[in-house]
Amino acid sequence: MSSVPGPIEEESLSCFKSSRYYPAKLGQVIRDEYKVQAKLGYGGTSTTWLCAYKNSSFKVMKLATANQGDTREARVFKHLQDHAAKSQNPGRYCVRQPEEIFTIIADGHHHQCFVFEPLGPSLLEFSSWRRSQSFHIEEVRRMIIYILHAVDFLHEHNVIHTDIKLDNIQITLPDDEEDILKAFVASEKESPSFAKMGPDGLPLYRSREMRQDELTYPILCDLGSAKIGSPPHTGTVQALPYRAPEVLLGSSWDSKIDIWSIGVLVWELALGERLFGQSNEVETVKLMLQYLGSPPANLLLRCAAKDKHFDELGNFKHGEPKQVSLEERVDMEPEHAPFFDFLRHMLRWDPEQRASASELLKHSWLQFE
Repeated sequence: MSSVPGPIEEESLSCFKSSRYYPAKLGQVIRDEYKVQAKLGYGGTSTTWLCAYKNSSFKVMKLATANQGDTREARVFKHLQDHAAKSQNPGRYCVRQPEEIFTIIADGHHHQCFVFEPLGPSLLEFSSWRRSQSFHIEEVRRMIIYILHAVDFLHEHNVIHTDIKLDNIQITLPDDEEDILKAFVASEKESPSFAKMGPDGLPLYRSREMRQDELTYPILCDLGSAKIGSPPHTGTVQALPYRAPEVLLGSSWDSKIDIWSIGVLVWELALGERLFGQSNEVETVKLMLQYLGSPPANLLLRCAAKDKHFDELGNFKHGEPKQVSLEERVDMEPEHAPFFDFLRHMLRWDPEQRASASELLKHSWLQFE
């Protein structure tokens, strides 16, 4: 048994309380069907495990923390099942949806379980393993087509993802999926990820990376923050680097916040950097002003938090950003003009002026000869 000082994995989260997490153990069989083989990940509201299913295939099980009832994610999946089961939109195959949802009990606590088909690493993980953290422009085009189809499907059925980022997009496993998963399980047996015993006497495991070299197809994942229903919506959503200006400035918002996030994502995939920073809101707004110019006055009028960044005349309170075009920020050939035009259809202050996912799929930059 390894002796690891200090907190690890979910222990390191500020919200961690051991009694909230399902006490999964390697080798354990859940519901007489799923044998736990390796830990894949963790978060504030769940842990994720690779399981052998009836000794014939592999599944991924996401175990929610205790007594959440029907989680938001479960409600979103049920909404899609009820309203989109017969959808002809190709995007339904680009969104990760569970094969099964059920509840199990441990120590008197109820835990919701989601069963998924296995996927490969997230785009964040995949890009971190490459020599260059950016992708070839043709790879970006192909990936964005899948992501736009996924978002078009969600928006068509009144769902806003609200958390589109590299972490929440995973790639499919290659054709030799079964061999990859068997090798993954074998490596866990050869080098167990058990790390320590927790204070309550339960084992804590480190997550094992699902590495792969082949860039396959992207799947939009994690609907745990998704919003169902007709806009307008309010409140802070989205990770700061991907946060739309109307959210940042305290206005109501709708599905166009997802379009903004995709615009930021395109830049990050193609250039390997965060377009609007990531350290704080002041930096983010300053960079928006630098690359997009001043926000329209009618947008600021409906923003409850505008006074944090703008005076009564609409001037930025934290210095005057130097105006720079997106083209000036990077060294790209003139033939990439459609790329910048594509970005500008998404990265606009006014959400009403942003293109929809279905409109973006028709843009010239995404048309292959």
